[in-house]
Amino acid sequence: MTKIKKTYVNSHNKKLVREFILQKITFEKVIGLPGPDINVYLERFEKKGVKDFEIYEIDSKLALVQLAKVKSKSKLSLKIGDIINASPDEKNVFYDLDFCDSVKYLQEHISKFKNNFMMTFSYRIGLKYTIDTFFKARNEKIIKKKELAKPIKHTIFTTNNGDYIFIKYFDTSAMCCFAKI
Repeated sequence: MTKIKKTYVNSHNKKLVREFILQKITFEKVIGLPGPDINVYLERFEKKGVKDFEIYEIDSKLALVQLAKVKSKSKLSLKIGDIINASPDEKNVFYDLDFCDSVKYLQEHISKFKNNFMMTFSYRIGLKYTIDTFFKARNEKIIKKKELAKPIKHTIFTTNNGDYIFIKYFDTSAMCCFAKI
């Protein structure tokens, strides 16, 4: 597994990608992985009108550190454990699955969450392998691919089960994001 960064505040490209995806969401609740900057994470979604959060942290010590830092007045449920335990089909919920690890280790997670999500992975194992593994885990076939340059460079993959936004970027390592909204 990848070593967790101490902060993503200076990850400029990650921020651009997330803002591009988040401008498309209108959900009441977020279930997700806040990472090391919990207040930045919560504020970003609160600006979109989200007032209810279910966040997961696998490391109990980090969860306590995060909880002690929280400034938000929104409804917040902190679950210690793997996000694979979250309910994958809640109504009016956006799933923010910022794994930052390879698809190679997250196929069960990829297949579980069906809609209204953003999944972030490292693609240091290769871009083609990452894309192929992602759609294989979802049991989907790519039917069409459309490259777009604006407002940021991204690809729309159309599969037998809908459309996905795909963005690759680089901050401290090669990363990519799949979103199905």
